[in-house]
Amino acid sequence: MKSSREDRSILGAWWFTVDRSMLASILLLMIIGLLMSLAASPPVAQKLGHDPYFFVIRHILFFIPGVILFLIMSILSPQNIRKLSLLLLVISVLLMIFVLVGGVEINGSKRWIKISGLSLQPSEFVKPGFVVIVAWLFAQSIERKDMPGNELAILLLFILSGLLILQPDFGQTLLVVMVWG
Repeated sequence: MKSSREDRSILGAWWFTVDRSMLASILLLMIIGLLMSLAASPPVAQKLGHDPYFFVIRHILFFIPGVILFLIMSILSPQNIRKLSLLLLVISVLLMIFVLVGGVEINGSKRWIKISGLSLQPSEFVKPGFVVIVAWLFAQSIERKDMPGNELAILLLFILSGLLILQPDFGQTLLVVMVWG
């Protein structure tokens, strides 16, 4: 099957608009990470009393859905990415608030939610949504003078920073502030 620029299907449009070198670079980095996990984790797994490939198998179990999600996200339009990012941001902020009252405390920090044996750190999910929404707010403040994009971006930064400091997670706070800057 030969693909042409006249192909108006979702995959056809995606193939001719996606930055293929960026796509290949990201996939290559993901594969290198998997190979590094294969090289470095067996001694650690054995030291902890697990099967030598315990961490590699876990890496693969998260790698496969990650690649699928990555490819699906690359097909979405910018408007749909913004909508999805806003949804992800709102849900993650709500989960970060929940963490403060019902989260699991480890070494003096409440950052995690336990769900069926899995630990979930909502601050990890807030970052992609934050980046997309803040970038959109900054762009809107330039395009539309009636849009308080800068003010909303500052408010969002203070909300996230405050929630992260309350956990406390100063590393994530610094990262969020640097990305915002």
